[in-house]
Amino acid sequence: MNIHKAAGLCLIGTGLFAVTGFLLHPHESTSSNQIAWLIGHSLIFIALVLNLLGLAWILAAESEQLGVGGWVGFALSTLGLSMYIGKLYWSGLFYPLVLEASPDLISSVGLSPGSSPNALTIKSAFFAGAISFAVGHLILGITMLRSQRFQSKPVWWLMSGAFMVGIWPLMPDIVQMLSVGVSAV
Repeated sequence: MNIHKAAGLCLIGTGLFAVTGFLLHPHESTSSNQIAWLIGHSLIFIALVLNLLGLAWILAAESEQLGVGGWVGFALSTLGLSMYIGKLYWSGLFYPLVLEASPDLISSVGLSPGSSPNALTIKSAFFAGAISFAVGHLILGITMLRSQRFQSKPVWWLMSGAFMVGIWPLMPDIVQMLSVGVSAV
């Protein structure tokens, strides 16, 4: 199997693991659903790692053709994915423990899943990761299209899905319930 096919399989796996993770992920953490909470977060974590691998392999195979734009897109995507992995780590492992020990702390800071943090510094980091992810994938996708080394349909799907994932945290809670659909794209 060549590196292009491996990268493509990683990106397809990203969607499959994310969709499955969001389907299993309960909307609130309670003592009765902590196993489902952890499994959902773990599958989403695997999806994010697969996305990083897929993008890295694309860049490794096509770095000359993608040039500086490819590297900038990859760096921004990686920054956004890393920040999202950190948020996922907090939400999957520590949030249930802190919620049980001090629910007032969670609500006062605004760190419950699907919420917007209250402090400007936390809110900035929270949204910077999502925006970095979306912008990075858009830049990388544009450089992929310009290189004419890739079929355009999959690249457009990649950019569309990444854009939706990137703006998704900025949307109202009701729209955030569409996480399975967004992950499928």
